Amino acid sequence: TRSRTTILLSNHQREMVANLGSRRISLALAALMMTGALIAPALADEPVRGAEVIVPEVVSIVPHDPTAFTQGLEIHNGKFYESTGLYGESSVRIVNMTTGEVELQWDMPDEYFGEGLTIWNDSVVQLTWRENTGFIYDLETLEPRGEFTYIGEGWGLCSDGEDNLWIADGGLTIKRFSHDLTSFEEEVEVRVDGLVTDKWNELECPSNDPFLANRWYDDNVYRINTETGIVCQKVDFSAIREQFETEDSGVLNGIARDNADGGWWVTGKNWSNYYQVNIPWGDFDPSSCEEESSIQCEALVLQCGVSYWKATDGFAQDLEFVSVYAFFFLLIILPPLYIWKRQTEKPPLTSEDKQEGGQHVL
Repeated sequence: TRSRTTILLSNHQREMVANLGSRRISLALAALMMTGALIAPALADEPVRGAEVIVPEVVSIVPHDPTAFTQGLEIHNGKFYESTGLYGESSVRIVNMTTGEVELQWDMPDEYFGEGLTIWNDSVVQLTWRENTGFIYDLETLEPRGEFTYIGEGWGLCSDGEDNLWIADGGLTIKRFSHDLTSFEEEVEVRVDGLVTDKWNELECPSNDPFLANRWYDDNVYRINTETGIVCQKVDFSAIREQFETEDSGVLNGIARDNADGGWWVTGKNWSNYYQVNIPWGDFDPSSCEEESSIQCEALVLQCGVSYWKATDGFAQDLEFVSVYAFFFLLIILPPLYIWKRQTEKPPLTSEDKQEGGQHVL
């Protein structure tokens, strides 16, 4: 009898626990939906400037190494300079712009994950993801010439033509290095459709012109007013991906300007091709970015098309509502999704990867 009673109590307890768990999940989801419903009217009350969407035209196509996990792209003297990532596969390479053939390559030591790349002071500069180390290479031979350290992750890198280096670390801002590369002297908070936005990746910084930035898991390239951080225009490359790329192609991540003719080139991680594109920018007026327009982000994900970690200018002004929304979103949805994506995109360093040595390949 005692044994049977114990079993019944145990089953009852299990049912109570299951019901309690279900109620908690239901309450959490209900709170999330209610918070979203309360936030939407607040968004509608504050119209914000929407970024103009530009559709590029393909001019020419050059084959791209589909095994290249592209992290940075530049053009110099009629050659592609490209940085690739992944532990044990990271490299810096010079590529023929006509054939797509890799003409020169320097393989990084296995413990480094290559990231953004740019041309600066007649050298090639490359970031690493979590190793807090940047490398400087000879422009012609790709022989290592030096290195520097920085705080935080390295994602994107560009030179603005005025001896300045700018870095993106996947966060909300783009930062300017000091000239001795020992610290950051300036940072610009980037806003899209009135909302402060993160995940900025590969960069291109034309002289005396707005910066261009890739965004992680996004088929747009964003044109950023560096005075205000506001995005006025974005270039949608989704049609090019759908028409020419394969299911094995990764994220869009690589944009470069050919200063010889002013043309633009793009590619991505494990993409099949480089694409020379015509981008009809039109007349760009930086001051127009601050004007209000009828474009409103009433539904963050559906209408704006992107998700945001932090928001201002049009987001709910009631701090209590924002806090509740953020709490349940972070608690229920974000951690498993972000961890899964990030681990898939950039696998962590393992003990097997910790092998030193670089190889210079012709």
